Amino acid sequence: MRFWLIIAALIFTAYFAFQRMQHPQLNHNSVMDRITHPTDTRLRYRIGHVDPRFNLTQEQVKRLTQQAADIWYTGAKQSFFVYDPNAQLAINLIYDERQAESSARSQEMRILENTRQYTDAEHFKVQQLEQELLQAKRELDIQQINYEQRLNQYNQMVNALNQSQQRYSDNVMQQIQQQKQQLQQQQVELQTNTDIFNRKVEHLNQNVNQANSINHQFNQSVDQFNQRFQPRQFDKGVFNGREINVYEFQSENDLRITLAHELGHALGLKHNDDPKALMYPVMKEQNLYQFQLTNADLAMLDSRNQ
Repeated sequence: MRFWLIIAALIFTAYFAFQRMQHPQLNHNSVMDRITHPTDTRLRYRIGHVDPRFNLTQEQVKRLTQQAADIWYTGAKQSFFVYDPNAQLAINLIYDERQAESSARSQEMRILENTRQYTDAEHFKVQQLEQELLQAKRELDIQQINYEQRLNQYNQMVNALNQSQQRYSDNVMQQIQQQKQQLQQQQVELQTNTDIFNRKVEHLNQNVNQANSINHQFNQSVDQFNQRFQPRQFDKGVFNGREINVYEFQSENDLRITLAHELGHALGLKHNDDPKALMYPVMKEQNLYQFQLTNADLAMLDSRNQ
C-alpha cells in the first residue's frame, strides 16, 4: 500500500512539474489551488489594494482586469486567467509620486488644450476680420473711383461752359447745381465710409495684437510645461511574481492595456521589439481603444512551449 502511495505521489509530482513547464503561469498559483484545481491551467488572480486617490472601486478594477484578460483570450483563443477572491496573485493600484505627477501633467495638458482652442479662436476671428476688411476695401475703392470719375466729368463740363462764354438757360444751370450737390453728397458718403474703414483697420490691429499676445502666452505656457514635465521613463506597472502593482495610468483604457501587459509577464513573457505590441516595454503606439495582440505577442506566446 505504501509503495503505491509513493508511486502515486511521484506521478502526481511529475505531472505538476510537467504542467508547470508547459504553463509557466501556474508557478504563481498557490499549492492549494494546484491541488484543488489539478487540471485548470489558468492563472488565478484577485484584486488587492486599490488606493482611493485613483477614484476607482475594486469592482471597476476587477472589470478592467477581466477586459485585460480578454485581450489574451481573444488573441490566442485560449483562457489564461480567472478571477478568484482567494487567489495568491494580487493586483494592486499603488498611488505614489508617479501618479501624482501624471495627474498634474494631465490637468496642465487640459489647461493647455483649452488655451490652444482659445488661441485658435482668436486667430480665426482675425482671419474673418481680415476678409471683411478686404471686402470693405474693394467697395471703398470702387466708391472712390466712381466719385473721381463723376468729379472729373463735372469739372470738364464746367470748364467747357466757362470757355464757351455763352449764357445758359436756368434749366442748364439748375442741372449743374444739382450735379454739384450730388458730388458733395457723394464726397460726404465717401468720407464717412473711409472713416468707418479706418476704424475697422484700427479694430483689426487691436485684435491682431491681442491674438499675438495670447499666442505668446500660450508658447510660454508650453515651454513651462515642457520644463516641468520632462520626458522620463518609469514603470507604469510591475509584476514581481507575487503581485501586479500598477503605479500610473492616464485613463481606463491606459490601465486596461497596462494590466494586460503585466499579465503577459505573469505568463512568462518578456518584452519584444514591436512598438505596437502589447509586450513592447513602452506604451506609445499601441491602440488603447481596440487593442489586439500583434504577431510579435502571439509568437512569444507560442515560443513558451518550444
